[in-house]
Amino acid sequence: MASGVRTVGWAQCVGRSLAAVLCTGAAVLWTAATAVVTVAATGPALPAAASSALSLGPRGMQTLVVEQLFDRKGRWYLSDDDGVCYTYLESPHVRMTSDRLVLKAHMVSRLGQPLGGNCVGVDLQSDVTVSGKIRGSGHQLMLDDIRIDRVDDETARSALNLALQVNPDAIPRTARIDVLESLRKQVFAAGALAVHVDEIHIAGVTTRNDTLIIQFDLSLSAP
Repeated sequence: MASGVRTVGWAQCVGRSLAAVLCTGAAVLWTAATAVVTVAATGPALPAAASSALSLGPRGMQTLVVEQLFDRKGRWYLSDDDGVCYTYLESPHVRMTSDRLVLKAHMVSRLGQPLGGNCVGVDLQSDVTVSGKIRGSGHQLMLDDIRIDRVDDETARSALNLALQVNPDAIPRTARIDVLESLRKQVFAAGALAVHVDEIHIAGVTTRNDTLIIQFDLSLSAP
């Protein structure tokens, strides 16, 4: 069986999660794989495939972000000194605006300096709004220029602003969402043949209203 099969013109779709989107496109993937195998056996090689597009609506982005970033018991740790001093986000709500991903969440922080197994500082909690500029890089979605746009609790806001003035790297400025990792968890079956995702290359990322549109090239294989 030939490997490195590419899809041609995967239809745009909006799913409740990345897995749901991929399952919806499984028939299209199978059709493309079958066509390539038939042509490879009876005719010349296919030309290079055009880029396909995947549209992720709010629920799809919510699921992808939670699976990839909030992967420690539903928490995204912005900082963690071996569980002594830390800042994490929980209970996220994701939306898109322009070219930024906006995340409303609850922040829990033990802000200070580790000393003798304890954190010398203050305990803070607040609802916050965090955002990052989203772009594609290889098989990943990158969040750049991560910033805290709003801290509802005044005490937490003042303490966090002071901490960031002292150490601007107290929170990460970038984060990665591995699209290939999510895709590889899926196996598209048709009859006795299972088709696997080998590679994905993100050619571009755009936003339209509350939808993220990912242009990509995809390589498939079957054992």
